[in-house]
Amino acid sequence: MKLSKSTLAIAMFLTSGTVMAAGPLYTTDGANPQPYKWDTSAGSIPVYVDGGAAFTFDYDGSVFLSIERANEITQFAFDQWNNVETSTFEANIAGSIEEQVGIADVTGANAAQIYTVENGYGFYVLYDTDGSILEDFFGVPKSAVLGIAFPEWADENGNITEATAVLNGWNVYVQDTKGEQVAGVFTHEFGHAINLSHSQTNGQLAYLSWPGAPLYPGVAGCDVEAIHDFEYPAEYGGNPADPDIIETMFPFIRHDGVGGVSQSTVNVLDDRVSISNLYPTAEYKSQFGSIEGTLRLKDGQTEYSGINIIARNVNDPLFDAVSAQSGNLTQGKVGPDGSFKINGLTPGQSYVLYTEEIYQGGYPTQQTPLVSVAEYWNEAEGSNPAADDACDVTPIIAEAGKTKQADLTFNGYDDGIEFRPIVNAHLTDLAKNGRSSMGVINGIGFTWDENKDFTILPDYIRVNSGRMNRNGNKLLVNSDLDGNGISAPAIWTKAHGAMSLGDLTGNTCGGSGMEGMQAASGWDIDDAGNTVVGLAYKDANNNGYCTEYDEGELVPFIWTPKAGMHELDTRGVNWDRYSWIRAHAISGNGDVVLGSADGWEAVAWVNEGEMINLYEEVGATESHAASYDGKTVALATEQGNTLLWDHTKKGDAAFTDIGGLTWCEDIPFLWWGQDLCVLESPEWVQSTFGAVPASPFDMNDDGSVIIARAGDFWAGFVGAIYIDTIGWMPLTEFFGKQGVMEAENAYMNNPLSISGSGSEMVGGIAGVNMSYHVNMDQVYVCEDGQSVKTGFPKGLISKVKSGAEFGRCEHLN
Repeated sequence: MKLSKSTLAIAMFLTSGTVMAAGPLYTTDGANPQPYKWDTSAGSIPVYVDGGAAFTFDYDGSVFLSIERANEITQFAFDQWNNVETSTFEANIAGSIEEQVGIADVTGANAAQIYTVENGYGFYVLYDTDGSILEDFFGVPKSAVLGIAFPEWADENGNITEATAVLNGWNVYVQDTKGEQVAGVFTHEFGHAINLSHSQTNGQLAYLSWPGAPLYPGVAGCDVEAIHDFEYPAEYGGNPADPDIIETMFPFIRHDGVGGVSQSTVNVLDDRVSISNLYPTAEYKSQFGSIEGTLRLKDGQTEYSGINIIARNVNDPLFDAVSAQSGNLTQGKVGPDGSFKINGLTPGQSYVLYTEEIYQGGYPTQQTPLVSVAEYWNEAEGSNPAADDACDVTPIIAEAGKTKQADLTFNGYDDGIEFRPIVNAHLTDLAKNGRSSMGVINGIGFTWDENKDFTILPDYIRVNSGRMNRNGNKLLVNSDLDGNGISAPAIWTKAHGAMSLGDLTGNTCGGSGMEGMQAASGWDIDDAGNTVVGLAYKDANNNGYCTEYDEGELVPFIWTPKAGMHELDTRGVNWDRYSWIRAHAISGNGDVVLGSADGWEAVAWVNEGEMINLYEEVGATESHAASYDGKTVALATEQGNTLLWDHTKKGDAAFTDIGGLTWCEDIPFLWWGQDLCVLESPEWVQSTFGAVPASPFDMNDDGSVIIARAGDFWAGFVGAIYIDTIGWMPLTEFFGKQGVMEAENAYMNNPLSISGSGSEMVGGIAGVNMSYHVNMDQVYVCEDGQSVKTGFPKGLISKVKSGAEFGRCEHLN
């Protein structure tokens, strides 16, 4: 039978792709999935090799690596797997593809004759001299993909009968005159053809770890030293890895040097265990120890797939280490599965067991994020973070022929802040009632409700900049209702569909935006759903065009049911200086409109009055967040601090400085992976770069809670929160002091919207389709040495004013 799972994804991203803990690549379907295997009882499996003029040509057209040398590398690579003493697998070159099927040289033009038919029992190794098989048949770039391999045919008993591997002969480095570096690609791809998936045991240390973003052979912060990229110089503060620790089945390879050479050999225990699990000798399981268990969420019941589980020998933690992904044997086919089993452990040796996130991509078992902190297993394993410290570890002594039980449970509190990922998509707004959100994924709009879950919106509306009224029953969208190719703002309701709000040109011209051609785009709606603001185009000089930047044709609009859409005041604007003026936010009561001039200057309008340039008044660069009554507006400034503006007051009294985050005290200043706070000094960083820039995005009704994104492109971004009486703090500190284990690895650096009460928030990761919903209705303070639960934000503010400290006592440090 032809294996039905997509073959293209199996190895196409070897150089920069997704990773898997050791396990089978393909399994059967049904209630009890089993790995597909070669039948090794019949002896050595035949390997048939490609022909042609060369494996690799030099720049001048001469042979760089010959077919004969490629055949030697092929046998060398198979011998790495053949020589694993605890495995029965063996495969050897038995002839050529030409002898089997009559094709002397497989290319992109004839590859379909290999891949679409059964060619006979064995491995078929294709030498893609010019990269045409990869580009013309698979449709992937030869400059990025080094090889693709997979079992292609199997019988009704789950025995593999044919596998194919294509090796990229075009992508060989000029210094690799003997092919010893590209040999790592051969050994890796043949592992896939044997039916091995990727693995993450040591490769992440040798390839993905840097002093500014270190990875560890254990749980970070638990007295274990980071190991860095093997090419990072030790004289610059690195602890470079020995490249020999890299497992062959790690999905990233540098075939320009010793990395490729190291991965050409099967010398790391993880690889030897992987093949032995599929093809064990009679002695394999009787002579070595095993650890098995189940990973569960903090409720102690729900199993959780997709997390890397690693066992490391405390005396030889890099070469004697094995990983297994939770649920890797069922691959999501039977529902949540947290089970794992690690075999091949050395009898008498002590192993530490811990959880780790898969760092890149994922297949066949979908990788999942850590919804808690990484932690070691200990004999008192539990879910209470106060009692089960992540660093508490109980070594497990391996015994020959015996399996030790070690179940793992994510740490997390049952009360307090509730933090949960809700969708792999981009949320654009949270209704002020805190119960409904809207967003977009792949251009498709949706709403999410905590009781009704997800609802896909009609395809005739666009919601990239969509907003909701307070109750979430009116959505501000854009729609091309007349089908002329030019969209305009509309209010959509479930009962009545989309109601056009019109535009300023009669829907005859517009500008290009995220949603195509637009005569206008809606940006915000008030709580009642009766006032809308945004950006409109107009033909100021009646020449048929409405995108001339120096003519004042990109203008702010406001819409109400009585007055319709009309332009907000821009009479004092010098259009020789500005390209556009936009209205993009409105207070809950509709009185105050906020906007921007050219993206650099904050502007505002009160009760549709004269435009106020807040940049000219106080250097305000952004204004997005307003209280319900509009009397508290958060302003980002050139200096990095945040000002609160009250339009009812005059002069300096109208502005209150609430500060901001501080480099090195609140967040590090990372520069190309280096923390300048350490390399230089906090004083130097602060005097050189000033305050941490912040963009306040939203606030609750009374302005007592503000959420923002802080940082910059060079140093990185963090989520931030301001709480009256307490001040600013990074979201990492906010969640950390509350003991929110689920947020530890979420990296929520882009908080977007907060409810009117301030007790619900949505946000995500900038540039990533991942969103979170946070319920902060109940938080903790440390009062008289006891963790005390209180409401948020009012109860918290009251407690802090009375002397309590923000956070659970157990997590203040």
